[in-house]
Amino acid sequence: MAIQIVRALGGIPIAVVSSDEKAEWCMKLGARGVINRSEFHHWGRLPDLDDSQGMAEWSAEVRRFGKKFWDLLGERRNPYIVFEHSGEATMPTSMYLCDTGGMVVVCGGTSGYLADVDLRFLWMRQKRLQGSHFANVPQCHAIAQMVSQKLVDPCLSWVGTFAETGLAHQLMSENRHPPGNMAVLVQAPRRGMHELPGA
Repeated sequence: MAIQIVRALGGIPIAVVSSDEKAEWCMKLGARGVINRSEFHHWGRLPDLDDSQGMAEWSAEVRRFGKKFWDLLGERRNPYIVFEHSGEATMPTSMYLCDTGGMVVVCGGTSGYLADVDLRFLWMRQKRLQGSHFANVPQCHAIAQMVSQKLVDPCLSWVGTFAETGLAHQLMSENRHPPGNMAVLVQAPRRGMHELPGA
């Protein structure tokens, strides 16, 4: 949904994915381009500062990643906002790539919670690190309006019964979930029962 929201509000979304299937999904949703992170080898926690070879290798690879971003964007400009949900594996790259005065918005840690941040990128480039757990009430209303106006597709790709809640979490844990959002039915025996009785 982030790709669609950015596009609808005039931004240029570039997606980072781990498979060709997800790349195709993101392009259909309106991404300008897609970077498959499996083509790069610098993921995970930062090397120790006294590991000069490891830091040199990381720096070369993160710069190569940044060039790929510029190529897709069509200009040498870094993203002003980076939407970060992978956490441990990708946070160092997100903080590095984010533009001067820009912001990395963190909404999860699917690859782990112990994410490294080189503080030099933070203070010298006046970047911000912002935690987010979706939105406040007016923002939720605004997104619901965008969905009702068909500016944003909620991307519901899997619906299970309440008893399948554990399965949904297992699919996410194993990275086997379908692209998009998943939902479980609560007090509804089948899909499509969104109206309350007597309403």
